[in-house]
Amino acid sequence: MSLPFPDNPYLKGYYRPFGAEMDAADLVIEGKIPEGLEGTFYRNGPDPQHPPHPDDRYHVFDGDGMIYAIRLQGGRASMRNRYVRTRKFELERAAGKRLFGVFGNPRFNDPSVSPMEYNTANTHIWPHGDALYALMEGCPPTALDPDTLETRGYETFENTVIGPFTAHPKTDPSDGAMHAFGYSAKGPGSTAIRYNIIDAQGRPRHTAWVDQPYASMMHDFALTQRHIVFPCLPVVISMERAMQGKPMAAWESDRPSFFGVMAKGSDGSDIRWIETDPTFMFHIANSFDDGDDIVIDVAGSKRAPLMPAADGSLPDPQQTRFTLKRWRIGHNGSFREEQVDTLDLQFPRIDDRVQGSRYTRAFVNGTARPTAGRLDGFDSIATINLETGKRDEHSFGDGTYCGEPVFVPSGSGEGEGWLLNLVWDSHTNESFLAISDARNVAAGPVAKVHMPARVPGGFHCHWRNAA
Repeated sequence: MSLPFPDNPYLKGYYRPFGAEMDAADLVIEGKIPEGLEGTFYRNGPDPQHPPHPDDRYHVFDGDGMIYAIRLQGGRASMRNRYVRTRKFELERAAGKRLFGVFGNPRFNDPSVSPMEYNTANTHIWPHGDALYALMEGCPPTALDPDTLETRGYETFENTVIGPFTAHPKTDPSDGAMHAFGYSAKGPGSTAIRYNIIDAQGRPRHTAWVDQPYASMMHDFALTQRHIVFPCLPVVISMERAMQGKPMAAWESDRPSFFGVMAKGSDGSDIRWIETDPTFMFHIANSFDDGDDIVIDVAGSKRAPLMPAADGSLPDPQQTRFTLKRWRIGHNGSFREEQVDTLDLQFPRIDDRVQGSRYTRAFVNGTARPTAGRLDGFDSIATINLETGKRDEHSFGDGTYCGEPVFVPSGSGEGEGWLLNLVWDSHTNESFLAISDARNVAAGPVAKVHMPARVPGGFHCHWRNAA
């Protein structure tokens, strides 16, 4: 018997678990899907099967991975959604209850699963080679069939990826290779980072190891044409703290930030760590070499939201809003931060064809009207021009919740194409996929693909062109 979920803001409203798998062959379309837009939009996010232990506080980053696939073809649309069949998922489904602590906290693990890997596969969804990878940064990628969403199992790339693998790999446009890393790569709370390059066909090409100054939760990293940058930011992992019933990952305000800079494809012996004041980001828009400097554009904040302090206290959401910032790492070891735009935003994306190169456009979701008590603040999408500072935005209206925008090219010029993002309207309890012109976002969607049921809040999305 499944028990009720506790009263938690991330288990109701936008984030209320859905728990069902569906197939819908012919979705209602408002407007017209652009000609030539053919492929599949994927979305990953947490949809917990069972509530946590009563003494274990649920976190939005927890929950079982649920993949939504919305296929556009011939002007029509279909969808299916499936849970990722991780070992955690299968064991808990068989038991009919939660067996793992939140974030795999061993203090709350059922004896039957301790020790055992904790894998939610709930953060990102990444097509590469002939597979689709459900990612969470504590485990190897979980491979899925891109069409059926059937779970194939862990992918270790010929045993070169054992343990953690980032939820934010980067595809190098120059050769189609996937660059990735894993932090805590020699055990939870270790300082080891493993750097991997997987070629365009999915074969391992390069592996290197480095150590960061302390065990930080390293969610994203930077790839330029010449460099890799690992950001060591003060969300610190401590197994000792976790075993005391305190947060395993916590913001430690007395820690500095470090940036590990090394050559792309190097063995790590050239890495240098540049120290600066505490700062934070979850997500990088893009990064590029500017002469001898490195530029990294991020959704940045001075304090990590959602992550507690070491004593378990949570920050005020109004004090941890993200805006688009430019971080500049000088060849002499300097660090400088510039404000690019004041929009309250998250989930910055780009035209992936310019990954690692100088670029002009970032695509974001956010809101110009932050509201106290709102958990995510996203009711709009925008294109921000990095050269002119101009912002082109569209709000879906009060009471709407707007997911990450994904760019799909339709021409050769940067930003010439479409933005796709999922939206939930809390007034009607309906979800739809919005399709907007990336060069005229303010005009609103050219089409809305209506979902057969509410799609709960999630994380990252990707697009895969039709074969």
